[in-house]
Amino acid sequence: MSLKYYLYLSHLKIGLLAAQVASSAQHETELAVDLKVVRYSRKAVLPERHDLDKLEKVIRHLQDADQIGAADEERPYVQACLEMRWQVFPTVGIVVFAGTLDDQVIVLGGSASHVVGGGDAEPVGSVPPYLFRKLQELRADPGEFDDERFHESLAQIGAALPGPAQRVEFIAKRLAEKPGPNGTLLGSPIYVALVD
Repeated sequence: MSLKYYLYLSHLKIGLLAAQVASSAQHETELAVDLKVVRYSRKAVLPERHDLDKLEKVIRHLQDADQIGAADEERPYVQACLEMRWQVFPTVGIVVFAGTLDDQVIVLGGSASHVVGGGDAEPVGSVPPYLFRKLQELRADPGEFDDERFHESLAQIGAALPGPAQRVEFIAKRLAEKPGPNGTLLGSPIYVALVD
C-alpha cells in the first residue's frame, strides 16, 4: 500500500472487518526427510502491528471477493477519488464528507472520533439508523424524514458544507442510494485520505 495522508480512519470498522477475514496460519511448519538427515524448520509470521496492516488485509480481501466498486456499480463497498468538502459536527458527534461525481452527490458520514488528530471527540456510531437521525438533525427543518426527503437532505447537506474542496480517495460501505440523474449516495467510510 502506498503512503497516504489519512484524514479519517475508522479503527472500529477496520478491527471488526479484519476479525472476519480468514487469518492465515501464524506459522508454517516444514518437515523434510533425507536418507541421512531429518530436517525441521519453522517459519514464523510476525503478528499484525497496527491498524494500517489490518486495513491493507481488509482491502485486499474485499478486492479479491469483488466487493469494492465505483459509485455507479452495485457493490457493497464503494471506492472513489474526487473533490470533497468536509466538516466535523461536534454537537452531533459526526463528520461529514461531501462531493459530486458524475451528477451524483456522495455523502460520507462517520464518527467524529475517527478523524485523524480529532482530539477527544466522543465516539459515536455510523450505523444507518443512528447516522440517518444525526443527519436529520443537521437540517434547518428536521420534520418527518421519508426516503425522498432523506435524499433531498443529503444533497442539501452536501451543497452546504463550507470550506475549500480537497481531493480525497476513500473506501466506504454503501448505506443508502438514490440512483439516476441528480442521485445521492450515502456511505460509511472505512478511510478517507488526501490525494496529491
